[in-house]
Amino acid sequence: MTWYDTGFKQRQAVAIDAVGTVGDVKAAQDITIAIPSDWDLFWDNIRSDFFDVIVVDPFGNLLNFSRAAGANYANRVLTLEVDAYNTKGQSVVQVFVYYQNPTQSSDLAVATTIASALSGHIELSRPTALTVSQPLLRPPTTVPQTAFVKASTDEIDVYFAVDNLLGGRAAKYNGRLLYEAIDFINVFSLDSSGTNDTNRYTEGESRFIGGYVRVRTKGGSANTDYALVCRIVTTETQQIDIRCLIQVRDQLPSS
Repeated sequence: MTWYDTGFKQRQAVAIDAVGTVGDVKAAQDITIAIPSDWDLFWDNIRSDFFDVIVVDPFGNLLNFSRAAGANYANRVLTLEVDAYNTKGQSVVQVFVYYQNPTQSSDLAVATTIASALSGHIELSRPTALTVSQPLLRPPTTVPQTAFVKASTDEIDVYFAVDNLLGGRAAKYNGRLLYEAIDFINVFSLDSSGTNDTNRYTEGESRFIGGYVRVRTKGGSANTDYALVCRIVTTETQQIDIRCLIQVRDQLPSS
């Protein structure tokens, strides 16, 4: 993985919801990315002609993209349209929006034809207390060591730390030490027999947030434990399962 160009000062991860696609192989998919209007860090640091706003894959390659009709700097309206990106099906896939390059005087957008586009999501929140850190410092036990308690009616977000899993460069390239990145993720919720149930999570709500992956867990039977799994696949083809224990307890007063 490489930083696209030294001229671009910042980038933001985008989560592409490809969960509902047919087949779990990579295939060309169109994507739309709506830029949030309340993202001051972005709007206060881009050119008014949008020439310094581009879409790049996690390998550092510029993607074919355009700006949807109606883009307006003054009103903070911008939707990026990506043409035929090779997207891993039945997964949540990562790309990046690069921005803040005051000297980018040419337009890198191209003509695109967009149909049946997948949605790309930019998340502006920060992780909460429900964080799984140091995921590879695992003792030789059969049960995940980090545990969270929820009610069967709760839908909660768990944040998996991923930065310390990704390899860095020995020397800078384009001014950065970044090397490896997440390509895509999958989510599982396993019972004691190892059986997955998609009713216990919402994979399409997964987001990439500054060194974390956010996963939404829900449901489950009272007085039952589950292993919530965030599986990351990297640009260097590492596959790493990060796990925590979800303990479902519908807490009631004693009789």
